[in-house]
Amino acid sequence: MKKLLSISLLICIILTNMLKAQTGKPQYLIETRRADTTYGYIKIELFPLVAPLHSAYFDSLVNISFYDSTAFHRVVPDFVIQGGDPNSRHGDPDTWGEGDPSQQNIPAEFSRVFQRRGTIGAARDTDINSANSQFYINIVDNTFLTPDYTCYGQVVEGMDVADSIVAVPRDENDNPLEKIEMFVTGLDINNDIPTVPVITGPDNGTDAVLNSLKLGWEEAEGAILYDIQISDDPNFNNITHSDSTGSNYINMSGFESGLVTYYWRVRANNGGYKSEFSESRTFITSIDSPELEYPLNNSDSTSLETGFVWHPVEGAVNYSFQIATRPTFSGSSMIYNADGLIDTTSLASGLEEGKKYYWRVRANAELYDGPKSEVWNFTTAVTTGISGTEEIPTEFSLKQNYPNPFNPATTIKYTIPTETVISRSSSTRNLKDSLPAAQAHSTGESGVRNDNTTVKIEVYDVLGHTVATLVNEQQAPGVYEVAFDASGLSSGIYFYTLRYGDKSLTQKMLLLK
Repeated sequence: MKKLLSISLLICIILTNMLKAQTGKPQYLIETRRADTTYGYIKIELFPLVAPLHSAYFDSLVNISFYDSTAFHRVVPDFVIQGGDPNSRHGDPDTWGEGDPSQQNIPAEFSRVFQRRGTIGAARDTDINSANSQFYINIVDNTFLTPDYTCYGQVVEGMDVADSIVAVPRDENDNPLEKIEMFVTGLDINNDIPTVPVITGPDNGTDAVLNSLKLGWEEAEGAILYDIQISDDPNFNNITHSDSTGSNYINMSGFESGLVTYYWRVRANNGGYKSEFSESRTFITSIDSPELEYPLNNSDSTSLETGFVWHPVEGAVNYSFQIATRPTFSGSSMIYNADGLIDTTSLASGLEEGKKYYWRVRANAELYDGPKSEVWNFTTAVTTGISGTEEIPTEFSLKQNYPNPFNPATTIKYTIPTETVISRSSSTRNLKDSLPAAQAHSTGESGVRNDNTTVKIEVYDVLGHTVATLVNEQQAPGVYEVAFDASGLSSGIYFYTLRYGDKSLTQKMLLLK
């Protein structure tokens, strides 16, 4: 038996092997012996293109005869046989499987290669990077191990020997009652190249693809893994999605909607070589989801008669519009559901004051329904009126215009508190006919204090240019409304600001022609 190499020398061997151009699958012969008599032979090959570190490490150990006289120390029927622990040479059987603390550990190389009958995996403890010399051979399909254990080889010949080993008498710890040793020697390189996969679906040019799509192909001879590429250009210069799988199909997702054309292809990997890529096929995503515009998300004090606005979607023939009291839009929470809307605006009925609502829109193509928009929410305003017997408002306010969106005229309501003056203008209408005597002061002809404060309402475009001045005068305390005619303006978002003294309030409105 040769002396175990030091950790530093093992690392050098691993790095040296990694730097070499690795092609093909190196093969090894495992001779098993029981009581110095040959028990049988197991021929294996490794997967350098899947797990290069583990493959190089195994090869370095074979080169120093590390595995010779170690045992298959664990045999579990309908599961695995495991071996390669240096303690199993001459150590106490109670220590078999515990390993040597001085051994070099190998970082995990998890892959999508299925752990099926005959595949070889790296044994480890709870630390995913704790694998070293110990390995196991799957006696049955153990696909549940796939995501958590490194698979780096497979049995080529001799699974009958592995089946015989797993069936030997064992103790309560799954140790064979009679030691079964192994002696490993290197063989040739398997230079077989996997065949090119043949795509089976979906059909070329499939359209109306939403967020996900199942891609399929025929199994390629010798393949253990498949690489999938998706691009938004036919030359695959820009790879938008890539993945791998051990199956002959995969579900891909995360595509950009909006009639985008994608190209996809697949190639096979047998652990030593990769095939050429298959022919490419295309698919086209669905129309885009609508972009919501108004009322703004998380807005409050929204009018009960507000209009809802969204951007048009290329390829859409109509829209579906929903409002609900819960973001799930399920059951009794749905209070408004309209289909077949041709325009990108809508009014809704049945809204209540001071309540939070959620809304969304879906664009529909000629032959299919597109994706839904994101969900926005708004809270309706609580309306308050001022009658002839109510008190004069003590705070100034600016209400949302109605209707909104509008074309071409709309009305703006606002309140002026007691600190302002009483001059009345023909451009506005005071909703309070008279002032209670209790609110009057002893100065001024009308009995109300005159502090010369001017009320001003101006309308601006999105660039900040003033497009209209609706009010610019002194006004008495009360509730007012002013009309705004936008016949001479183009469609778009506008802002209106109420000012008096050093105070101001601003609201947004939408003109749609």
